[in-house]
Amino acid sequence: MSPEARLKALREAAPGSWLAFSHDESRVVGHGETYDEAVAAAEKAGEPEPVITRVPKDWTPRVFLC
Repeated sequence: MSPEARLKALREAAPGSWLAFSHDESRVVGHGETYDEAVAAAEKAGEPEPVITRVPKDWTPRVFLC
């Protein structure tokens, strides 16, 4: 999955939800409102080692100054 496709998947998912990607991060294999739901969806899709990512609640740009 290209970085652009990954970003598109994250932006299209519900804010605050969880996405499960395949172990090689080539495709989305599940999602859920909770971490456990995303893991269960990935396992149901046959992915034994999913990469789980939390979708940001908002996409507000932030600048941190030190």
